[in-house]
Amino acid sequence: MTTVTSAWTVPSFRLFWSAGALSRLGAEVGEIALPALTLITLGATAMEASWVRTALVAPFLAVTLWFGVVVDRRPRRPLMILADWVRGILLAAVCVLALTNTLTIPVAVGAAFAIGTMTVLYQLADFSFLPQFVPEDALVDANSKITATESAIETAGSGVGGLIVQAVTAPVAIAVNAVGYLASALLIGRLRVTEPPPEPATAETADRPAASPSTVAERSAIAEARDGLKVLIRHPILRALAAEASLWNFGHEILMLALAVQMLAGLPAGPLIFGAVVTCGGIGALVGSLLSPRLTRRFGYGRSLLVSLIVGNTAPLIGMVIVAFIPAVLVPGLAVAFLLSGLGSGVADSQSTSIRQLALPAEFRGRVNAGYRLVSWGALSIGAILGGTLITLIGPVGAAVSGAALMALATVPVALSPVRGIRAINEVAADRLGED
Repeated sequence: MTTVTSAWTVPSFRLFWSAGALSRLGAEVGEIALPALTLITLGATAMEASWVRTALVAPFLAVTLWFGVVVDRRPRRPLMILADWVRGILLAAVCVLALTNTLTIPVAVGAAFAIGTMTVLYQLADFSFLPQFVPEDALVDANSKITATESAIETAGSGVGGLIVQAVTAPVAIAVNAVGYLASALLIGRLRVTEPPPEPATAETADRPAASPSTVAERSAIAEARDGLKVLIRHPILRALAAEASLWNFGHEILMLALAVQMLAGLPAGPLIFGAVVTCGGIGALVGSLLSPRLTRRFGYGRSLLVSLIVGNTAPLIGMVIVAFIPAVLVPGLAVAFLLSGLGSGVADSQSTSIRQLALPAEFRGRVNAGYRLVSWGALSIGAILGGTLITLIGPVGAAVSGAALMALATVPVALSPVRGIRAINEVAADRLGED
């Protein structure tokens, strides 16, 4: 049986969890507020909305590898604080410009790129920071609690975001997003964790004694980033998880942009309906994340991960096909599809994150996770710009079905990989840099 210890026994985790919850609450409101701001407040076309969304996620392609090296070289906590402050201030500025009718699409694109850049930095630092103060036997529970909290906030945040947009406009909802980031920065500033100095390593010497600091200083950031990609590509488990995440993100970006255009721009109560549908996904994810530790203990990592991916990744496609043939069931059909999709994702997310964190030595987590983010989150920018093109060419329903089909295909790399045979987490940690 797999051992899973409660993360609540770690005092630093409770403060870290609180900061993440506030940040996530603001971000979830922003998930509804940003497309509403572009489509409703600015009156953008589907293509213009895709430009803003692309700018928000393009940094995952542009700066991920570089930031991965930065995260491995520097303490993570100050980087997270910096990212939160910058995001909060930029969103507050966007709110003021929108309320004074001086916000334009080019300005929104520029602000989105800067905010996305700080999001990359925060997420890379966050991923590498958590294992520094949470023991390995509590890491699964920590990730499960974070996933459950994010799911609960997604449930509330999306609905609240839709309500705020519907009642008092998108700029006010953007302000709520800003407050969440600023509050998170203040809480992380109170977190007292002694971070060990970075340990030098390369893909070729990861199993050997660490090199001297002077040797590491001589190595270029490009070389270190390349090492991270090498480890990611040659590790069969991480490679499969990265392929799954890339396909899922690619398809999900197309799906969500198409639904935003169809609902926000095409329905009188669009923000409320869109928020309600996304909320269903959050409810499912909350239930799934709460079940994740229990399923892990009962069936092991691989089996429960694979089954949850099959359910979660396939549900949107089934829902969109039904909606395409029976438009009258748009809202209930998507609500059920998102509920099932969230359920599968909630089970899978905490498991896959724990596997990724423990499959690598600490000195490699930043840059390998950067490579993972590059290929997985980098797919978002491609999906965003392609989504705008598909909506223009074949309409929002056809584009949404196409995106959902890509999400369904995302399970294949994991099904064909060694991931499905993992029973206990120590099986991954024991072979941190395993090769085919």
